[in-house]
Amino acid sequence: MATRLLRLLHLRHQALSLWKGTTASVWTGYVNRTLLLRRLPSSTVSVVNSQHTDVESGVTVVTTEGSEATDLETQRFTLETRLRNAQSPEDVWKEVNEEGMTGDNAVLAIAKLHGFTQTMKEEGVTNDVILQDPNFLVLCNVANNSVAKLFTGSVLTMLRNLLLIGMNPESKIIKSLETEIRWRMRRLNMYHLCFLAQFPMHGDSTTESQKELMSEVLRNLDMRWTELREPRSVVQLMVSVGHLSTGLMEKLEDKVLEMAEQLSQEETARVLQVLANRGRRTVPLLRALAYHLSRRQFRLDIDVATTVAYAFANLNFPNTAVLQKMSAELVEQVPQLKPPTLISFAKSYSYLKWHHQPLMDTMATYVITNLKFLSEEQVANFLLAFGRLNFTPSSADEFFGQVLPYVTEGLSSLPKWMQLDLVWSLAILGRLTPALVAKVLTPSFYMALTEGLSFKAQSALLKILHIHTTVQQELTGYSGPLLTAEFCHPSKIHVSPGKNNKAALPVVDTIATVVGGLHKLRSEVVTPYGWTIDCEFVLDKDNRGLTVHEYQADHIPGDQSELIALQDGSHRFAVLVWEYGNYCHQSKKLLGRFAMCRRHLQAANFTLLEVPFYEWKELKSEFQRVEYIKDKIRKAIAEEAVNVL
Repeated sequence: MATRLLRLLHLRHQALSLWKGTTASVWTGYVNRTLLLRRLPSSTVSVVNSQHTDVESGVTVVTTEGSEATDLETQRFTLETRLRNAQSPEDVWKEVNEEGMTGDNAVLAIAKLHGFTQTMKEEGVTNDVILQDPNFLVLCNVANNSVAKLFTGSVLTMLRNLLLIGMNPESKIIKSLETEIRWRMRRLNMYHLCFLAQFPMHGDSTTESQKELMSEVLRNLDMRWTELREPRSVVQLMVSVGHLSTGLMEKLEDKVLEMAEQLSQEETARVLQVLANRGRRTVPLLRALAYHLSRRQFRLDIDVATTVAYAFANLNFPNTAVLQKMSAELVEQVPQLKPPTLISFAKSYSYLKWHHQPLMDTMATYVITNLKFLSEEQVANFLLAFGRLNFTPSSADEFFGQVLPYVTEGLSSLPKWMQLDLVWSLAILGRLTPALVAKVLTPSFYMALTEGLSFKAQSALLKILHIHTTVQQELTGYSGPLLTAEFCHPSKIHVSPGKNNKAALPVVDTIATVVGGLHKLRSEVVTPYGWTIDCEFVLDKDNRGLTVHEYQADHIPGDQSELIALQDGSHRFAVLVWEYGNYCHQSKKLLGRFAMCRRHLQAANFTLLEVPFYEWKELKSEFQRVEYIKDKIRKAIAEEAVNVL
């Protein structure tokens, strides 16, 4: 009995030992098989799943067929490694095999081919070398057969790469990928939608299916825009699809407004550039971006500062805090900048009417130092900016002494419109030379520019008249060609020189009260000097108003034999109402063209009555306005008397 009991215990111990060992081996086999199935296609699963039941032990064990699957997996892993290490399309073609490749291998191969296209372009080789290769068709067939099994990211990546390589949008593989994306559209996350929105599916060359796909993407983005969390995605959407949907663009602007504080300076610059290129002057967004830019303690990158200045100029949004920050930082960096970058700043600042004396002086010094390395067009761009801002360098004689001979010699190499603008800018700065004037006032030069009634032609006409007036009044000893009286006739001028006459109406009404009625005034007077006077009136020596139409005037064409000559002691007043846009930003310094207007009218024997906007807006009652005009008249007469003495 005892012997039998010991035998049963021994058998039980052996059974437990066998059960534990078998369980461990089965579990290990299950784990290995599961990991393997994740990387093998369905055709291999049957090999791995082959198993049998051991009759003696009663447990299921994995047969040696799993080693075949492991070998196949190793081969495909080696194929993937070789594709990743490919250095040319030929290396990819060597690995193309329709039977041994999976869809993931095809995606990787197409991605590598797309990477080679840039190198091929630099070498002058077209993408047709890839598209017409038979191995490429094999790749497309492998990918087409595996579309449904690929991950969403792989589907999107393959479609993008095929389109960039130049695959025919009507091809079978492109249609299959587009159809698969439509089926998965509701499951795409925001990252996938943003990625898909940046595909080259915009423009006239897109197919109807691509337009439908992009419309569906935009519709999903329009419904799910609140899911956007990363500033980078929002900025990319604004760049890629903002112009396709106004409603989506407005929502993206709202999203950027929420994220303004989180944006990097590069992302802020990209947003501003998009707004500038699209012409969207969204003031709340611009103010928020400008505020956070000005609050940052770090120095703005030069490329970022260039983009910001360009965008502000394009949108006419001169933010004082940002401009001060950029100007202060730029003064130290000017000597290291390249000419195109510095010219971009100069032009942007001139359109923003931003006059920063230290920065402008530094730019003038840069021009003198690097004059031999600058082209005539680059020097002309600097002079155009200086003329618009009415900026004269601190060392003016040295600056113009070196620059004027240089631009005079290379004037003919510039486009005609730039030649005219250059000479006009020098007229603003009072630095005309006979050689430059003779070139511009030649009929063969200006007749083609001033022909017609377009704004561009009329603007050129006004500039020619300004140059002609400057020559007559300021350039002594000039003996070159001049304009004819017929050409200077005011009837040829059909545009205003940049002033809004509506702002002058209340001023004219107040002056009429002072001088004795509107019949004694002449309003909106077009002169042969190229300037329009807001109002003209005449006072006798006792400061009593005279009827201006009864007296002779040099600036009025026609027969004046029946008119009365103005007596000694009388004053002919020209009223100029200066608005906010006539001044440099945050300054009481007139812009260049309006400073030249003042100079020309004074030289034409007008007594100027200037009414700046910042003085007029402080007058609240009619009594204050009348007294203001009377005081202005007295001061103008007194200043003229002092100048005569």
